[in-house]
Order: sequence, then structure tokens, then C-alpha cells
Amino acid sequence: MDYQITFVGVWIIAIYSTIVFLLIVRPLARGLGDRVLQWTIAAPIAVVLLAAPWAEEYWIASRFEEACKDAGVHVYKQVEVDGFVDATSVSQRPEVSSTDPKLLYNDAHSLAKWDRDLGYRFKETLLSDGGVWHVERYPDGVYYSVLDNPIARYHFKYAYQPSKYVTTEQVGWKMEKLEYLVVDSEKEEILGRETKYRRYLSIQEGSWRKFWGGGQGIMCEGSAPQPPVLRQLLYRYVLIPTKNR
Repeated sequence: MDYQITFVGVWIIAIYSTIVFLLIVRPLARGLGDRVLQWTIAAPIAVVLLAAPWAEEYWIASRFEEACKDAGVHVYKQVEVDGFVDATSVSQRPEVSSTDPKLLYNDAHSLAKWDRDLGYRFKETLLSDGGVWHVERYPDGVYYSVLDNPIARYHFKYAYQPSKYVTTEQVGWKMEKLEYLVVDSEKEEILGRETKYRRYLSIQEGSWRKFWGGGQGIMCEGSAPQPPVLRQLLYRYVLIPTKNR
């Protein structure tokens, strides 16, 4: 297991343990007086309080290690498509919109970049009112239009998004999950998912590291199918651009 604890964290635990012993355990033991009561009442309380910081780090590290076994890109089915809806970013509908395609660009460099980096015939991006910004590759250029509803069957989206800016789900103490899905909207079928887990620092580590910009913890992203060599967004592994436009 990968424990996230430093010398400073150990020092903070030592201070905490000293305070607990002097202000709680010793007064409690003296107040009880009887040795039997000290062992049956004070000793268990002391063990719990003094072990708590170490137990917290063990709990986080062990749960994180187990969760990370599920991290990575998981492809259940690949399909050949003309385009898809990217629902991971939502924008406002432009003031001037049209359902008729209008030229966005047609310079050779940009068209080559579209063909090389995207490769689909079209891509749609969600608008806040439920419409889509539709961008499509034609032989003479890339055109855009604003539609009231998406035409794409396949959606790339977050698995968990209860509000616009919340996309991570808490799945344990000091641990959260970020997950993307590619879904077939007609069959309501999940074609692929990419899952990442992030663990945050324990209380004693977070209490000082946040002041030095190190309070974000660590993330495990798991593996992805090969090729490609470079990590891609989930839809690149699941949605294969139609070869013939």
C-alpha cells in the first residue's frame, strides 16, 4: 500500500498523542483510581485515541488500493460512427443561431487537424437549454449549426453529475471517483467507461500540507487499451470514426 505520511505528519501525531495522554488519558486514569477500572475503561479509550491517526491513514490507503483495481479504461463494445455528442461540457446557446449550416473554417491547416485529431464526420456539444452545437466536416470545410436536439445516437458523458460543476462522487472517507461513460442512447447501453479514483490526505497530513500546495492527494487512472500509445479520451477507444464520409 502507498501510505501518504511524512516526517512532519509523524511529528504532528506525536504532539497529538502527548496532548491526548496529558489532558485525557492520565486525568481519566487518576479519576478512576481503581487499577481494574483503569485497565477496563481508561486503557481502551487511550488505545482508540492514540491509534486513531494511524488507523485513519491505513483505512484510506487500503480502500484506495482496492478501489484502484477498478480504475482504467474499460471497453465493452466498439462501434463505427459518423459522430457523437460530447455531454461533458455544456455551454449557453449563442445569441445568433441557425439550423442551416454556416461555414466555421476551411483553411487547409485546420481541416487537416480535424481529420487527424478528430476524424469523425461531426461532433455535437450540449447547450444548457437541451440543444446542441453541431459541427460537421464537409468536403469544402467545417460548418456549424445550432439544433434543438442532438442527432447523434452515442453520448460521451460523466457517470455522476448531480449539478453542472459537480462530476466527482464521494465513495469513501477521503476518497472520490471520477467516471466517464460512452452510452448508446437508443438502447440505453453502456459501451465503455473510464474510471479514476482520488484519495486525499489524512487529517494530520492535510492540516499542514494544504499550506504548501500539496493537499490534493493522489489519483490512480489505471490502464488503457493499446494502441494508441498516448492516453486518449474514452470515446476514442469506443467510437471508431466511419471510414467513408
